[in-house]
Amino acid sequence: MARKAVKPDMQADVLVNSRRRCCICYGLNRDTSIKSGQIAHLDKNRDNNARDNLAFICLDHHDEYDGVTRQRKNLTIDEVKSYRDELHQDIGKAFSVSVHFGDVTIPRSDPYAGTYIRVGSGADSAEIILTPVPDAIGGHPRYFASGFALWGTNRECGPNTGEMGVVGEMRGPDAIEFYDYNGTDTHIVRMTFNEAELVVDEDNWIGRYGLNVNFIGTYKRV
Repeated sequence: MARKAVKPDMQADVLVNSRRRCCICYGLNRDTSIKSGQIAHLDKNRDNNARDNLAFICLDHHDEYDGVTRQRKNLTIDEVKSYRDELHQDIGKAFSVSVHFGDVTIPRSDPYAGTYIRVGSGADSAEIILTPVPDAIGGHPRYFASGFALWGTNRECGPNTGEMGVVGEMRGPDAIEFYDYNGTDTHIVRMTFNEAELVVDEDNWIGRYGLNVNFIGTYKRV
């Protein structure tokens, strides 16, 4: 007897909720890149097309999940379901943000939005623009940080350059944290406001924007 095919509307539901991101890649590595993959039956019964039994998984992880190995413990169904639900929840948050076309006007009343210039960095320079994101998660305001940094402006062959573009949320009354995963590690940017100054610190910044380029330092608001 031929197995039951997953109905088109159910396939669409799985693909839209995942945005073709593998839930195992996300659960294990916070990998948010689009993958070539398949709709997997988590209980490995291809006739069970219940919504809770389906998940979008990349080709490599699908083979690993369906395979059997004695060398290490296999991924469990509850583990993968947890990764799937976490992925869908976070995708729902990310894709609920309105898309802006053209220039975004920064409200005058926002205490943190604006342009900041790094000071006291010698031959290095950097600029950061903070723009409010129109939604908040868990009551925390969010900001988009875009920036451009230089290292070695006095070099004969010219400076190294790098760009920033991340979304973060308020952590406490005067701090914003930004997280960016590159497939290997998580890059963290912390921005702390101290009256007219902005202090920026980074974890795992080496090579993030180019050789020796970073946004660490003290900034003045323009």
